[in-house]
Parts: sequence; C-alpha cells; structure tokens
Amino acid sequence: MKNENRLILELLKGEYTDKEVLIDLMKEQMDYPYILGQLLYNRVGAAAYLTLKQNELLPKVNREFRNSLRAIYEYNSVKTESFNKVVEMLASICKDFNFPYALLKGAYLVELYPTGLRTSNDVDVLIEPDNITELTNILKRYGFKQGNIRNEVFVPAGRKEIVSSRMNRGETVPFIKELNLPGMKYLELDVNFSLGFRPGLDEQIVSEFLSRTKPLIHDDIHTLDNVDFLLHLCAHLYKEATVMSWVEMGRDISLYKYCDIYLYLNRYMNDKYADDLIRRIKEVGLNKECYYALYYTKELFDISNSSMDKLLKGIRPDDLSFMHQVIDPQSRKTYLFDMKYSDWVFCSNRRELLNEA
Repeated sequence: MKNENRLILELLKGEYTDKEVLIDLMKEQMDYPYILGQLLYNRVGAAAYLTLKQNELLPKVNREFRNSLRAIYEYNSVKTESFNKVVEMLASICKDFNFPYALLKGAYLVELYPTGLRTSNDVDVLIEPDNITELTNILKRYGFKQGNIRNEVFVPAGRKEIVSSRMNRGETVPFIKELNLPGMKYLELDVNFSLGFRPGLDEQIVSEFLSRTKPLIHDDIHTLDNVDFLLHLCAHLYKEATVMSWVEMGRDISLYKYCDIYLYLNRYMNDKYADDLIRRIKEVGLNKECYYALYYTKELFDISNSSMDKLLKGIRPDDLSFMHQVIDPQSRKTYLFDMKYSDWVFCSNRRELLNEA
C-alpha cells in the first residue's frame, strides 16, 4: 500500500491511532495534495484534523494542508450544531408517526463521534412499504416537498420520477424542506423501505428490524437496536459498493462509511456482542452483506480483536467469490476487480478497472 494511503487510514482511527506509526509515516516524503484530496473526497478531513491535533502533530504537516483541514473541521462543527437542531425538529414530527419506523445512520452516529466529525445533509428513515402514503401526507403537512437539490436550488420531482424511484430503487424521491440553518440550507429526508437494490426483495428483514426499534436518539425518536443498527450499516455499504450504478456515479465507496462501522465495532465489540451479531445475521440472512463490510473494515483499519475474529468465522459464507464482484441488476451481468481492497478503495477510476465475468 502507498504510504499516503497508510497515513490516511491511520489518521482515521481517532483515539485508537498509533502516534508512533503516524510519526514514522510522516518522516517519509508524502504527496500531501493527494492525501488532502482523498480526505475531502471521502468526507473524513475533519477526522484527520482532530487526530493530528490530539496527537500534537499539526505543526509537523504542511501549512496549507493543515489550514485546509482546520477549515473543514470548523465548518463541520457549525454544521453539526445545525444538524442537532434538525434532529430536535424531527422529534416533534415523529410524534405523529402511528407506524413502525427508525431513523438511521447519521441521525444517531452524530452523537457517537466528537463534534464536527460526522455531518450529513440528509436524514434516512426506514419504514415498511405499506406506510409510505401515510408518511408522505405527514411530511407534506410539515412543509416537505419531493424533489432534488441541484446547484443549491430545489427542483420538484415529477410523478414519473416519484413512481420510478419507488419501483426500482427501494426508496422514495427525497423529501426536502428549506431551513436556511448555518451550513445547512436544506434538510433532505430519504425514506427507505428496502435494504437491497430491488424493493420487495427484503421486506421481511425490514419488518424484523422495525419490530425491535429503540428510542436511542431521543425520547421521541426511534432507531434500530445496537445489533440491527450495525447490520443496516453493513447492508447499506454492501449495496452501494457492489452495484454498478453506484460505481458509475462514483459513489460506491467512501471511507466515512467504513469509519462508521469501525467506530461502532470499537464501541460495542466483545464476545457477547459477537454472539448476538452471529445469531441475528443468520436469522435475517445477511451473511454475505455483513461479511463483506466487516471483513474489509477489519482489513482497512488493521483490527486485531479476538471477538471480531470470532464474528467473521461465525458468519463466513462458503463461497467468497462475491468479495471481488460488482453486479449490474439491469443487465444481470457480473464484473470483477483484481487488486487488494486497500488499493481498490483509493482508485479514482474503478469503473475502468472492472472486467466482465
């Protein structure tokens, strides 16, 4: 692995970073413009800045590199305050939900990270397909409109786009509300009713997840319990990393998604949690998705943990050919990449490097 990539991954370990490893790497001749580009592209610049600051290593990096990371960190800190206000606003809206739901990913993770490290322009909510119409009516009463943000301007969605998204992507067209908060002009609410790339493929799993929600975020806001939350992170990462449409958009892999899993593993991982995960993963049939996400998180961050090893052994599928595959559901074609994953995640031309199986 390039020293630049090794440095990036070490910076993302946060409180688990080995300072001596950082110091040794920083003695090498580094391409800091490349490192800066990767950190910003993967939305982890603030995490790198805080790691350098906490290890008293900021003076040892290039001034422009340091100032760029600090600007991102300061901006993210302001944005985090706005995001927390959004979560409070959603608490009042969620009181009107008379059906099972769970807010996902950033809505809960923002509390686990130090301020400024985990931001988001959107909030994801998981519901069952039968409740889409009711949720739509509630959100419209609160001023949300369906559409997309293009060039900082809201563009309403047409009926064809709304129907197509529900039929083909397992999610609705985003619900948007203009807020004009610092760093957050719009709130985007993404409504998911599927974990896979086809709605209906995993409705039973969605129902299973929603039957065990907990008010972890706020007394009035539910999210998945601490086992299912990790399973959802893994399933979501796998879906985007292995589907061709996401590769073509350049949104298939982003290091912040692996950081989320890494943080969660460090927070909860022990033998009991590993046993709970093994049992739950087998119950809902997510062995492949979870093995992919957890194995590669372990590889990227060089995790040494016996409970983690126990977990991976307990969910390992017999056939591991999927670990280097990207699929195109529309053409039903399968594509392969032939390199170490720690190199693959840093490639800027992944689509060009795929070969049809």
